[in-house]
Amino acid sequence: MALLLAPHTVTVVTAPNGFDAEGNASTDWSSAGRTTVQGQVEPAASSENRDNRDQVVTTYLVRLPPGTAVALRDRLEWLGLTLEVTGDPLPWLGLTALDHIQLTATRFRG
Repeated sequence: MALLLAPHTVTVVTAPNGFDAEGNASTDWSSAGRTTVQGQVEPAASSENRDNRDQVVTTYLVRLPPGTAVALRDRLEWLGLTLEVTGDPLPWLGLTALDHIQLTATRFRG
């Protein structure tokens, strides 16, 4: 089922777990899989480091079609931006035309 209002093309980026040269657990983004879906992305909040004004954090509310495979460790690509999934994606179910997966995604700059 498609998301009722889905004007944005969003790519879900899922990377396998791996290990670095020292044997520490790491995420291998170089071999990540990508799935593109139609969704809805809207800005929610933005803040900056007030001391040096050298980091900006922007949060987005994202709605994806029901059944979209997306998890806490994933990233999203949208309009050339890379967003980190923040917290658990949550299913909204009950009214078929409005069913979706809702999540928060964050972009860090600086």
